[in-house]
Amino acid sequence: MIYLEGVTKTFHSSERSYTALKTISLTIQSAEYLAIVGKSGSGKSTLLNMIAGIDHPTEGIIRINDTQINELDEDQLARWRGKNIGIVFQFFQLIPTLTICENLLLAMEFVNVIPRSQRETRAITLLTQVGIADQADKMPASLSGGQQQRAAIARALANDPPVILADEPTGNLDSKTASSVHQIFRELAENGKTVLVVTHEKDTSLKYQRTIWLADGEIVTPPVNEIIA
Repeated sequence: MIYLEGVTKTFHSSERSYTALKTISLTIQSAEYLAIVGKSGSGKSTLLNMIAGIDHPTEGIIRINDTQINELDEDQLARWRGKNIGIVFQFFQLIPTLTICENLLLAMEFVNVIPRSQRETRAITLLTQVGIADQADKMPASLSGGQQQRAAIARALANDPPVILADEPTGNLDSKTASSVHQIFRELAENGKTVLVVTHEKDTSLKYQRTIWLADGEIVTPPVNEIIA
């Protein structure tokens, strides 16, 4: 499903160069529920951006299914990303002037792979799947943090992408709400989605099928106390 070979990312400024990822090679299987763990500055968000096609590697190959995304231009990447990647952010990033349902409908409008006649039904079905169908006509500000994150997950699923990427999706949630979000992700993986979560969490053994540890831009082996700040 996701294949990286020798992926390096170096950022350049007028003062210095900084290598955030160093020859990362990684294979992620279809329908895997995976965590990328590391302290701030370890390169985990940069790695997520590489897989999402938001940023380009300086060197290396990134292939998702049959597409080598590091060879696509910006327009091609935008079209590919809309159909293949769903992104869940830590701070939800819902549009505050639209209802929850309208947030999902707008995501479908941008990508235009779901027929217009099916979009509203699909939106309600997805909100039912994440347990907040009764919030469909409410504005984001009227929902709790956990409900907003569930809405963000539903929006990430709007165009039925095979890959879900989540950047610290439980960072602002209490432990009970975070556990319910993890349960949604597990169910998505069980139903065939590939789910990749970037997290600071130390205890990952009960949540994910596999954990990748990053430190200083490289994949490493724990001990955990040397990696997590």
